[in-house]
Amino acid sequence: MRIFFITHTYSLRGGGGGELFCSDFLKELSKRGHKIFVFTTKSDSFPKEEKALGLEVFKAGCFGHHAFHKFEYLAQAGRAAELAKRFKPDIIHAQNDAFPALIGERVKKATKAPLVASVEYLSDKAVSVNLKIVFLFNKFFLPRIKFDRLVSWSRFVIDSYLLPWKIPKHKITLIPGAVDVSAFLKKTKPHAKLKRLGKNLIVSAKPIHSTNAAGILQTIRAMKFVSEKHADWKFVVVGDGEKRGWLEDSVKELHLEKNVLFTGTIPAEEIPEVYSAAEIVVHSFAFKATTSIALIESMAAEKAIVATDFGEVAGTVAGTAVLVSPNDPESIAKGIIKLIENPKLRKKLGKKARARAVKHFSMKAIVDRFEELYRELVKK
Repeated sequence: MRIFFITHTYSLRGGGGGELFCSDFLKELSKRGHKIFVFTTKSDSFPKEEKALGLEVFKAGCFGHHAFHKFEYLAQAGRAAELAKRFKPDIIHAQNDAFPALIGERVKKATKAPLVASVEYLSDKAVSVNLKIVFLFNKFFLPRIKFDRLVSWSRFVIDSYLLPWKIPKHKITLIPGAVDVSAFLKKTKPHAKLKRLGKNLIVSAKPIHSTNAAGILQTIRAMKFVSEKHADWKFVVVGDGEKRGWLEDSVKELHLEKNVLFTGTIPAEEIPEVYSAAEIVVHSFAFKATTSIALIESMAAEKAIVATDFGEVAGTVAGTAVLVSPNDPESIAKGIIKLIENPKLRKKLGKKARARAVKHFSMKAIVDRFEELYRELVKK
């Protein structure tokens, strides 16, 4: 099948959750023999990997901060339509949200191919101005785009936004995010950076931008309670971003320099080693309303997880993690302490989490579902 793939989170080596999904998704499609043309924003180049996978990639000219690239490449929808007419797609797949979907609508008009628009994340509780604008943009445009099917990663997003926005129920399909679980099922040695920090490590591994930082701050505050009872346990923040300094200042204010440590960026391919060094993984989502790629990764790594009960989290873990209250450091601390004091529970939950990730969130299983959807639409 010939797939014209539109995204603003293109990568073949991962990074954030959207980039990791895009990378693994394209690799799996390519392995199955599909021909893929990627239309994306300004991004890194991966010439060797693209050649090996047989990918054609066009990067729209974008300038300034990456947060604005998705707005800028909308102006090049006409260019996308020209490229698609030459490529002659069987299906158009617009990944992320309304931005690629609007370009996909233009491509659909030019090629008459069916359009699948896939929505990863929506929230009206965003803290940054950029995310607030993006939410309003999606609210206005998604109900007006002429897609053949709208795929959502999240039942929460469907019930909270898509259906109230009057998007027809029969045009919506639930297919969650996924990871390459095989990368997390290997026996891996603990990462050298974390191994040097000793044992009893609690880990968070994700980019430190405004959304993630708001949640990580709650875990840092929780460590004030944890350290009073278990001073030998450390919270290790893996990742980097514009909010790292803000979090480090918070650590100093709370006098937690011995209990909260920062590693900086660790490449995506080394994240399995990061989880291998952890006893507990914490996901403190301040307002996450969709499938979390980082959460699925830690499940696949067979880790004991503490996660805030918000949006799609409970449905994702389904009894395989300790759920705690969002934005509540004391509740998060109680969850962490519960796992610290019960090694058998840590092992039990880790095994259950891994089994669930393999069954429901493997990239192979998710691509199976997309292929079925593609075939269904192409036949119409």
